[in-house]
Amino acid sequence: MTEYRIATSVLEDIVRGSLAAHDRIRIHAPLPLTRTRPVEILVDSDKCEVTVHLDARLGEALPALASDVRSAIAGALGRMTGLAVGSVDVIFASVFPAGT
Repeated sequence: MTEYRIATSVLEDIVRGSLAAHDRIRIHAPLPLTRTRPVEILVDSDKCEVTVHLDARLGEALPALASDVRSAIAGALGRMTGLAVGSVDVIFASVFPAGT
């Protein structure tokens, strides 16, 4: 069996790409001097844990939206890397008006 490593930046790009088609969310842009990252991934062996900080469109049902986001991220990471996704934590940081 061949062993390989995937750079964290590649995993982050996969997560961002899996969310790009969703017009109900945006990846949160933190303030310049804060230490939080909008996409955080921890890989342990063949399993990964993901945390995403998002902005949601005003009026969206957040539990349903979070479920859609979890499915999209877990599916994309599993298909593209073969990693098992242990958890996807979704943190809604802000909202934005519809139509923008």
